[in-house]
Amino acid sequence: MSRRQTLAQLSPSQLNSKGGNSGTHARGSKDVGPLPGKGRKSVAGGLLMAAAMPGSCLERRSSVVTKPSGPKQDPRPLNSKEYQNNCIKVVINYLTTHNFSYPVSPKTLASPTGKDFSAVVTFLFQQIDPVAFRILGKVEDEVPLFFKRLNYPFQISKSALFAVGTPHSWPAVLAALTWLVELLEYAEKSSSNKASGFDRDNKVEDFLDYLAEGYQTWMSGDDDRCQQLDEQFAAKYIKQAAELDASREERRKANEQLLAELAHFRSLPDPVETAKQKLKELHIDKEKLQQLVQQDQGLKQTALRKLSEKKADLQAKQDQITAAVADVEQLRQCVVVQSVNKADLNRMIMERNKQAEVLAAETAKCEEMEQRVHEREMQIVRCLNGIDALAVTFGRLANRLKLTPATSKRADGTNYELRINRNAASQVEFCNLDLKGVVKPNLERLCEVYRTRASQLGQDLISLKEALIARSESSAEKQEENAVLQADIAKAEAQLQAAKDAQEEKCRRLAAQAEGIKAQVDEFYSAVSNRTEHMEEQLARAQLMYEQTKRECETELAKLEADLNQAIKLMVAHKEFVTSTIARTASVV
Repeated sequence: MSRRQTLAQLSPSQLNSKGGNSGTHARGSKDVGPLPGKGRKSVAGGLLMAAAMPGSCLERRSSVVTKPSGPKQDPRPLNSKEYQNNCIKVVINYLTTHNFSYPVSPKTLASPTGKDFSAVVTFLFQQIDPVAFRILGKVEDEVPLFFKRLNYPFQISKSALFAVGTPHSWPAVLAALTWLVELLEYAEKSSSNKASGFDRDNKVEDFLDYLAEGYQTWMSGDDDRCQQLDEQFAAKYIKQAAELDASREERRKANEQLLAELAHFRSLPDPVETAKQKLKELHIDKEKLQQLVQQDQGLKQTALRKLSEKKADLQAKQDQITAAVADVEQLRQCVVVQSVNKADLNRMIMERNKQAEVLAAETAKCEEMEQRVHEREMQIVRCLNGIDALAVTFGRLANRLKLTPATSKRADGTNYELRINRNAASQVEFCNLDLKGVVKPNLERLCEVYRTRASQLGQDLISLKEALIARSESSAEKQEENAVLQADIAKAEAQLQAAKDAQEEKCRRLAAQAEGIKAQVDEFYSAVSNRTEHMEEQLARAQLMYEQTKRECETELAKLEADLNQAIKLMVAHKEFVTSTIARTASVV
């Protein structure tokens, strides 16, 4: 059978394969069935089993490269504490994010028991495939087999699993668990991208089918079918392009909407700054409330002290009343037992009236004194409130003038933080600062220093103003001189232009005269051609006159040009002098 017939009879899967044995495992083959463990099995198990099939990349590579003798050496730093800690973090992170049912900590995985290792490795194998990776026998027998089925590149010995937590065997087992966790994480990421990969594989398979069928149709000579296949393939990709354009337009609109929302959120005030400002205001309100609470505490202590004093006075008054009642009762007993005549009765009535008047006068005087005491207390409270307000104002002004704290610029080691004690028992305890002895002299000295400095600055300001006025006058004079020089320049330019025009007019006249002489010479040549010798003499004289006139004109023009260049140089030098003078004047001002 010829080669063309063989290629025409090939199927799309056979075109995509590389050989008879590996054709069933090619990318575009339709004969590959689903991998085992279809139910809850993850993508990682399928990928690993496919990698272990005959004809795969791993088998072909192993057939080319010579396999070294002996166990393969692990290049990872297994004995490094930092590497072990990183491995423990990776394993714990995976276990905690995948609902591991047992408590696990770095201390547990630093030196685990056989039970802990069995629980961890069983859970990880169950994440691959709960059916295929089920430990039925001993852990030290089945775990190396499972890792070998997963193509783990290094050997795990059974002796390392008998004492899994020992320092010489655990690092290699921990590295194997880390490799298994990384494999599971890769499988999860691969499964998340399965939809896009499936679409890409379908597109490749469709293209290969189209290519195979088109090639077969072309080999058979069916041009109409080839045209139909081309149109179908083009229509399919045009439709996909339109869908992609529509999707791109939707995403562009969504992107514009998100950008608009982002611009809107960026135009809003910064919530952090707003919260900081609010927090600052709350701190200020808190300080004010604390000051009010302190003032109320002071008022409360004062009121409690006065209440105790009033209670003591009340108790003393009650004792006096009790004593007076006892005296009255005793006097009544005396009155009962003694005989009273009319004169004694009148006398007692008069004494009682007199005592009642004295009592009324004393009661009025006591009420007046209580009223005065109350007014004086209210006046003291108002004075204390005013003093507190002045203390707050003093603290604010001291902070603004950099007098507080004591380490500030102008404090000079002196404490100016004023605090008022409303509950002070003496004048010394009322204020924490010596206002007359320390604060006032220091402030007066500071004021005197700044008055002296202000006076010096005022004098410097006056000197600067005078210098500015002098410089302004000098600048005005320079400007006037500059104006005069500009006028002179304009006048010189006008004179130069007039001289130039006169020279040009003279040159034009000389040129016209030369033209006239030339015309006369031409007329002489035409009129007296028969008088050759005479006319030759006249012609020689005319030519001599012409040459002489021409030389005079050229000499005059050269002189005029030299004068003009000299005038231009003088004008440029004068202009540069004026410009430098103005620049120096401006820099001095």
